[in-house]
Amino acid sequence: MTDSATGATTNTQVKKVASNLYILRLSMLYFAVGMVMFLVAMVAGVWIFPELVEFQSMRNPKGWFLAHLLLLGWATTVAMGANFQLVQVIMRTSLFSRGMGYIQFVLYTLGYLSMITGFLVGEKLIVIGGISVAAAVLLYAINLAMTFIRKKEWNVFIFGVGLSVIALILTISLGIRMGLSFAYEGYSDYYDIILGSHLWFGIAGWLSGFILIFSVKLLPMFYVSSKKPGSNVYWIIGGYHAGVWFQAIALWWSLDWLAMGASMLMFITLGWFIKYIYDIRKLSRSKRPVGVVSIALHLIPMMSVMFLLWNGYDIIYGSHSQLLEILITILVLGWFSPTILSYLSKILPFLWWAHRYQTREEKKNAVLLTNMLPERRMTLELMGYLIGIVIVVAGYLLEIPLLAVIGQIAAVGFTIIYLIELSRTFRY
Repeated sequence: MTDSATGATTNTQVKKVASNLYILRLSMLYFAVGMVMFLVAMVAGVWIFPELVEFQSMRNPKGWFLAHLLLLGWATTVAMGANFQLVQVIMRTSLFSRGMGYIQFVLYTLGYLSMITGFLVGEKLIVIGGISVAAAVLLYAINLAMTFIRKKEWNVFIFGVGLSVIALILTISLGIRMGLSFAYEGYSDYYDIILGSHLWFGIAGWLSGFILIFSVKLLPMFYVSSKKPGSNVYWIIGGYHAGVWFQAIALWWSLDWLAMGASMLMFITLGWFIKYIYDIRKLSRSKRPVGVVSIALHLIPMMSVMFLLWNGYDIIYGSHSQLLEILITILVLGWFSPTILSYLSKILPFLWWAHRYQTREEKKNAVLLTNMLPERRMTLELMGYLIGIVIVVAGYLLEIPLLAVIGQIAAVGFTIIYLIELSRTFRY
């Protein structure tokens, strides 16, 4: 009989594989490819950002190329791999289909590579890539849904992940519609509305919602906190996603009052969420510094204030595309990316430690999990990255391409150093 995870054979019984190790290779593949794409995007930004600053707009092929490389190639790829692992840990079960996960990975990777290439060489590749990405996302959703159904359990994590995945499906669907419009019809009358909905569901519903629900589950683990999610988290996550949906509906029907109400709802739920995560830190039972994760925690209120300022400006003065582009840049490079990097500093050591030291004898001589990475030094490196991104944004605001280049080069340098530090996990 053959063990599906290890390939070992035995005549008596199959060795039971811990759920978090069942798809370790698959998750690591997602992480590795995602981090490579992040590095590629950051290096490409050194050449692309000066042009974007000069044009004072990211709504051009090179801007879309960079945005989708970061959002699909980096953030979403790593998010999918992390979700596969966390679902197993929280649900205490194995993923429904590891094979489906590999098929999804191939379709998704080929799809987004076709898409980003299409932005530079031809629109029809965008449509082809988008269809492949859509197929992969559908497999992803089915795999998660079947895992939840098989476990027959309901909790706030399933609730939050479910809403985020629905937002991802809508994001991809709207993106394909834009691609078809651009490739075969030219810009339609609804293009800006579709784009706005695409951004709301992708940036706010999928990735921001994903970080919110992951923070609810991961921060108590990282801080060794006694704070447990209660019914209030359902209201926080549900209210936030309701705000996203109302914003999209308001775009289609031109309902300013609904957009204002949606903004207020999101302000309330984000404020509630900030209080919740700081309660996590207050109830921490650990005497050790949490390290890089502290940056992720402090970024949440900072990004919420940024969202508040942007929405306030939009309500009072009306839409301003350049301000929206700056906000998205800050969210992608200043929130999504450092938050993912900080969480990986905990996730990778945990997964590798469990894989490396599986037996009781191995655990006797195991390195301490907290000593696998230099947390203090990596915290400074991630702060250096963030300073570089601040300089990039300043260059964009001040219309100084050279300043944006200097900031991006600094951010790339700290990115390389940080990723090298992360790779040290595997030296054991």
